[in-house]
Amino acid sequence: MSRQIQIRRGTAAEHTNFTGAIGESTMDTTNKTIRVHDGETPGGTILAKQSEVPEMGTADYVIQWQNPTAENNYTWYRKYKSGWVEQGGITETSGGSTRKSIVFPIEMADTHYISIVSLVAGLPYAQPGQNFGVDDDRTTTGMGIYTGNTASAAWCVKGIAAI
Repeated sequence: MSRQIQIRRGTAAEHTNFTGAIGESTMDTTNKTIRVHDGETPGGTILAKQSEVPEMGTADYVIQWQNPTAENNYTWYRKYKSGWVEQGGITETSGGSTRKSIVFPIEMADTHYISIVSLVAGLPYAQPGQNFGVDDDRTTTGMGIYTGNTASAAWCVKGIAAI
C-alpha cells in the first residue's frame, strides 16, 4: 500500500508571521507554491513556479565544461548550447626550439578556429629570434605549436565544435 506524506500548510496570511524550522518546507495554499524556511525569516523563501521562470530564449549558455587537472593534462573547455567552444591548456617544454603537439579535449567542426598561444609569465621565456606560436599543422582534433627554448606556453582555441 502506498503512503501519503503531507507537509505543513497555510494561507499566505498565515505564512506572514510563521518562522519555520531550518530546512522545513511548507505549502502556501493561497498562492499554490512551496516556501522553504531557514529558522529566521518570517514567511520563509517563496519558490518560483515554472510559469514564473523566464524563458532562456536565444540566450547562449554553457552546457559542458572541464576544469584543468593532472588527469586531463591541465586542459580545460567550455562548450555552449550554440556549439561554440572555448578550450585551452598549458604545455611545458625544455631544451631547444621545441614543437609540441596539442590534442584538444573537444573536436572542432573544421580548421577555421581561432588559436592563441602565449608565453606563461614567471616561467622561462623564448629567446629573441626563435620560432614561437602555432604552426601549419592544424586539424579538427589538435594543432602543433613551437614554444621556443625552454619555454612554457598557454594555448587557447575558440570556434564551433564538431557535432
